[in-house]
Amino acid sequence: MTNSTKTRILYIGMVPPEVGGQEAGGVATHAWQLAIQARKRGYEVYMLANTISSFNKNGVNVIASPQRNKLSKIFHAIKIWPFIDKSKFNDINFLSFKKKISVLYGACLLQKILNSVKPDLIHIHSLHNIQSLTLRLLQNSIPLVITDHGFWQGFRNSSKYKYEYILKKVQTTANLADCIICVSKFSKIQMDKNEIGQTKKRVVINNPIFPEGLPLINKQKARDEMGLPENKKILFFNGVSEPVQRKRLDLILKGILANDWLRANCKLVCITNNEGLKYTEVFTGKIDILVLPPQPWEKIVKFYNAADVFVMPSKSESLGIVYEESLLAGIPIIGFYQIVNELEHLLGIYIGEKFDAWSEDEKVLAEKIIKVLNTEFDRELLRKKVIENLSWDAKFGEFDSVYKELLSK
Repeated sequence: MTNSTKTRILYIGMVPPEVGGQEAGGVATHAWQLAIQARKRGYEVYMLANTISSFNKNGVNVIASPQRNKLSKIFHAIKIWPFIDKSKFNDINFLSFKKKISVLYGACLLQKILNSVKPDLIHIHSLHNIQSLTLRLLQNSIPLVITDHGFWQGFRNSSKYKYEYILKKVQTTANLADCIICVSKFSKIQMDKNEIGQTKKRVVINNPIFPEGLPLINKQKARDEMGLPENKKILFFNGVSEPVQRKRLDLILKGILANDWLRANCKLVCITNNEGLKYTEVFTGKIDILVLPPQPWEKIVKFYNAADVFVMPSKSESLGIVYEESLLAGIPIIGFYQIVNELEHLLGIYIGEKFDAWSEDEKVLAEKIIKVLNTEFDRELLRKKVIENLSWDAKFGEFDSVYKELLSK
């Protein structure tokens, strides 16, 4: 490892289940694809991830965190104490005792990895990842990039104490970065509002997408393979994180139920988590709905291609890779108005309807679904625009520029 002439990047984050990770979602998918793309473009890539074992896949060296009990973690936390920068320990005084032990244990783990890999640059997903705080305790000068994947998601409705605690953690983490990547202009606006990372270099890079991973399939063929009806319009919802509270699956269900035309002419395919599965139970038998737990990627690809419209009327999204995936499959979208507006401006064509869950209700949503269903879309044109503007080939150069600028200092 130490004899390589290639630039070494250590990524820290999640990887998706199909790679061996423990958690599905857009962040894990993006982190893994970024690592692969960096490897293809000449970087030597390592990734500390949420896997059970270490392995090499697609040229990426995946490093698993050791499975240790609480006593072992405390022992390693004590073990690293003599070697950390004590003056910087005050920066994490706001953390609970348990979290401080986690940071110290992480420092012990990370120090071994740094000694072994000797990375030239570290890229962490996301601002919530406490590994950034562990780096603060270690005496090193390795350039640090952090991607924000929506720091505000999931804790807006928390208690005042928890909200302030998480915000402080995010602000502290942001101050450690040499560069923060925001996945959308809307994300950067949220950082400005919350005074996060304002003294740091911040760039907006929309999450790229991998076209080869989501091919365009004949709609009828996809429906036949997934057992979906020919005589109904297919609405698709794919949300396994906060499906009701934030992504507003409830509005879709209520909108269909309250609209005679949608109820008679549409079938909703819904991929969601246990919360979503439970919430949809009361609608079973009242509307035509297929509710599924997280699915293998090959099936998700077919559902995208089988759909007539993708609907996810979220209260908020950092970007929403599912929106990009839908458009790549040539399917129009209805979603969070800020992000749909941003994507529409980027692609330069009408891609569907913007929805504001803060001011619009299920009746408005139903009307917008019908409008999109009654609009002709050129599937190949939608896909072409996504590939031209959001593929890895189109976007990786922006990551490369960030890396090279930091490495040149």
